[in-house]
Amino acid sequence: MALHLATPAFRSVANLTVRQQTMGLVKIHSSTVNANTTTVTAHKPDRMHGSLHWNLERAASAALVPLIATQFVLGASPITDTLIGVVLPIHLHIGFDACIVDYFNPRKAPIVGRVMTATLYAATAGVLVGCYQINTQDVGVTELLTRLWTA
Repeated sequence: MALHLATPAFRSVANLTVRQQTMGLVKIHSSTVNANTTTVTAHKPDRMHGSLHWNLERAASAALVPLIATQFVLGASPITDTLIGVVLPIHLHIGFDACIVDYFNPRKAPIVGRVMTATLYAATAGVLVGCYQINTQDVGVTELLTRLWTA
């Protein structure tokens, strides 16, 4: 949208009108086309693309509510401790991955985005191993959080 003055001789705020620009093809980058690669192949549109990821996000978020409520009502249990130790790190991983994809995408930050994604995968693996260790060789996630809360 561009602004132009209705009367060039009299320039006041009252005489400003808005003129809408026509939309054309937008050139994103100015790279040259190689003579060997003149055809561009596009992926086949799939309306189900991303639905599995979206369903996993919602399932992890929805599963946390009854898991945490069960922990409060029934107390520490090996089954709910194991489920919390798996679902919570997956939920956190999906959330941080969405932040990395949004703010450090490969087009804007190719190296930093890859480093951050690799760090996220390593941290998630470490958290999953830590939750496993706490649940199998220590008091469990629920009892650990209870002791931290009352300390």
